[in-house]
Amino acid sequence: MDSISRRRLLELTSVGAVTGTAGCSNILGSSGSTTAPSSNTSGKSRAELQNRIAELQSRVESLQDDISSKDEEIVSLRQDLEELQERSNEKDQTARSLRSDLREAEARIEELEQSVEYQYSAEVRQSATDAGRKLREAVVLFEFEYEGNFGSSGTGWFIDQNHIITNRHVVQDAGTATSKTGYLLDGTEFDFSVSHTAEDDDIALVETDVTAPYIPPLGTASSLTAGQPLVQVGHPAMIGNWVISLGEFLKDQEFGNGLHTEMPSTSGNSGSPLITLDGTVVGLTYASGSRDTNSGPPTPSEEGAVEEYPYQEVQYSIHEGIDTVLDYYEQWTEK
Repeated sequence: MDSISRRRLLELTSVGAVTGTAGCSNILGSSGSTTAPSSNTSGKSRAELQNRIAELQSRVESLQDDISSKDEEIVSLRQDLEELQERSNEKDQTARSLRSDLREAEARIEELEQSVEYQYSAEVRQSATDAGRKLREAVVLFEFEYEGNFGSSGTGWFIDQNHIITNRHVVQDAGTATSKTGYLLDGTEFDFSVSHTAEDDDIALVETDVTAPYIPPLGTASSLTAGQPLVQVGHPAMIGNWVISLGEFLKDQEFGNGLHTEMPSTSGNSGSPLITLDGTVVGLTYASGSRDTNSGPPTPSEEGAVEEYPYQEVQYSIHEGIDTVLDYYEQWTEK
């Protein structure tokens, strides 16, 4: 029943009630009673009836107001329901769109993964990752600060409980540094001092009071074969810290006792340990350079300003062989 019908029903009900009451009064007044009521009694009855009628009319008006208020509330609730339904529909549409985008992204990722050609098999990459994770515990970060707001950093690794191997050029100016700090993988800071440096090779021995979290096993560089996968852990500048790199052995250096590898390296990798996939140390990184070198007189590059240098995807890394490192270590520590 709508609001108009309810109001109309109340009106009719009130009119009926009033009329009925009045009718009873008339019947009583015109009955065949032999005794007519007094004027006081009649006047009092009419006054009571009028008061009752007024009360009923007030009650009807109050109910009509309540009905109007409820009608307005119903209209408002219907509007809220419609808005919620619209919002729900919009969210459902957004969710469907996001699910569609996710499926497209997943398909694209799968497509890219299938199109990537890795130099090494998944098994080799996993072995390199496992060996590198363990080696990271033995690797340290050196940081130096000098006057003039100048700083440098390098890598080292524990060869015994309190001695660290690194490059001579990493620590050669440590005596003039305004501050120097060593860091373990877990963030522990430690102090250190340079114990020995080699004159003819880029090797140095550092001493510290901190205890090595891990000491990697040592092997021999003579066992390496061309194309053999190798792993390096260090702190390449602008790349990150304790970065695991995977490359391969190329050849022995044509002069000296060094090793050539095709290993991603840059400034900050100096002093990094070079290991085989079984975690055995076979070298000490000290330099890197382009693998494609030109012989003959230098020629100028093309004219024109460049906004960035091309990335050298193929490069040499040069390492001291572990046999040379061990010779110095045993001499310095008299072991």
